[in-house]
Amino acid sequence: MTDYMVWLIPALLIIAGLVVVAGRLLWRLRGQTQVERGALQQAQQESAAEQAEAQNGIDILARCYLAGQLAASEFALRVAVLAETAALDSKYMKDTAIFTEMAAALAHIPIHQAWKDLTPDQRATYGTEMALLEGKYSDQLRAATAALLK
Repeated sequence: MTDYMVWLIPALLIIAGLVVVAGRLLWRLRGQTQVERGALQQAQQESAAEQAEAQNGIDILARCYLAGQLAASEFALRVAVLAETAALDSKYMKDTAIFTEMAAALAHIPIHQAWKDLTPDQRATYGTEMALLEGKYSDQLRAATAALLK
C-alpha cells in the first residue's frame, strides 16, 4: 500500500460521512419547506374565506340600510369593523373608507352596556350628535353603499 492510499481511505470515509449528513439536512429542509408551503396555502384559503364572509356581511348590511332597517350610525360602525377585520382588496377598501371615517367620528359614543348605563339626557345628547353625523355623511354613505352593491 502506498502512502497516498493511507490518506485516501480516511478522506473518502470523511467525504462519505459529509455526504450522508448533507443528504439528511436536505431531506429535513425539504420536509420543512413542504410544511411551510401547506401552512401558507391554508392561511391564504382562510384569508380568502374571511374576506368573502366579510363582503357577504357588508352586502347584507348594505341592503338592510337601504331598506331602512338599519340606522346609518350602526351601519357605518358594523361595516368599518368588517372592513378592518378582513383583508379586503384595495378597491373594496376604497369603497368602505367613508364608513371607517364615520366610525372614527362615532368612536367616543358609548355602546352596549355603557349606552344603557347613560342617563336619558346623555343618550339624547349623543343621539343628537349621531343624527348630525348621519346627516353629514348621508349622501356619501348612500353613494358608497351603491358602489358596494355593484
